[in-house]
Amino acid sequence: MKKFIFLIATLPFLTFSQENSDCDEKTMPYWANYINSRIEGENPTLRKAFEEIQLTETNIAPSNGFITLRLYITKTGEFCEMETFQIDENYEPTVFNNGVLIKELETIALSLTNWKRDKDFKTYNLIRLKIKNGKIEEIF
Repeated sequence: MKKFIFLIATLPFLTFSQENSDCDEKTMPYWANYINSRIEGENPTLRKAFEEIQLTETNIAPSNGFITLRLYITKTGEFCEMETFQIDENYEPTVFNNGVLIKELETIALSLTNWKRDKDFKTYNLIRLKIKNGKIEEIF
């Protein structure tokens, strides 16, 4: 009987114990509470990383819209996950170049390293690309 009571008492601890990673922490926006999460070198670094695709992709369809990459970065500066959003010039969901463009952009974003922060929080950072006349016009 004592073993049964012990088993009942310890079972909840065994079933709910899981290892947590830095990616499981609550996400704070990069701009909140003076967190100031950024990539080292900031905008010049981002523009350089996307420079080749910006020069080579000259016939993007649909020809106008926006792409946003939301990168979740741990408190130690490591990549966790990414969300992507694609909208056309009317702010309607779309897919540029039948999904090929977003795959290329995700690959470039995954190669970014040296994320810096002023405080130890898991954050997200946004990379936005403006598509105009079939070209990547601006990266911000």
